[in-house]
Amino acid sequence: MKTPAILFLAIAATFAPVGLQAASLDDAHRAFAEGNYRESTQDYQAVLAEKGYSAPVLFDLGNSFFREGNLAQAILAYKRAQVLSPGDPDIAANLQVAQKQAGVAVAEPRWSDKLTGILSSSGWALLGFAAWSILCVSLFARRILPRQRSLFSLSGMAAAFVLATAIVAIVISSKELKEAVVVEKNAVALISPFPAAQTEFTPAPGETVTVQKAYNDFLLVTDPAGHSGWINKSQIATVIEKQS
Repeated sequence: MKTPAILFLAIAATFAPVGLQAASLDDAHRAFAEGNYRESTQDYQAVLAEKGYSAPVLFDLGNSFFREGNLAQAILAYKRAQVLSPGDPDIAANLQVAQKQAGVAVAEPRWSDKLTGILSSSGWALLGFAAWSILCVSLFARRILPRQRSLFSLSGMAAAFVLATAIVAIVISSKELKEAVVVEKNAVALISPFPAAQTEFTPAPGETVTVQKAYNDFLLVTDPAGHSGWINKSQIATVIEKQS
């Protein structure tokens, strides 16, 4: 099982098409403002390919895909932006609009989503590290400064609480490693990982599924309704791309 730290490192991958010419963010914004959404989509992808993942640019890419009519890719871009900026209300709002227009399930925020939305995964990791450091210092200080034992006991308990909260948030956030979005219009989930197998269910473009395991060119996925089936890797895109 991958450690939560991989969640923060996996976001470095790019998803722009090979051979895409370099473009500036100004070029992308200009094309979008002029209504040239196919061009702005390519420009935003080129910026991401050159500069790396960024929540604002991913958000802009999602808007461009949305205006272009590619709702599945818009949902994917919004979800990737949400990984980097989980508490952004604009990203959440546009994601819900795209999901509703695509006719796919819109998950209601749970307490766990509200918790993980306070900070990004890397933010929780840094907070957990800081809390761990304070906890260690407090435990050591209690021994060498007995007169201040009560003060360091309080700081230690507070640090332990923050550390426990950060660990819970990181564990919950690790589910994003398994999330994928259906990007193929005619995607099908089969009863077994073979092309000739019978269809188990038909996921809608833009549907978010959970990847369970892989076999050759197929992935076993589960949709929000609880249906499970094998889908070709080319028909979905993971929210967090994993580097080989």
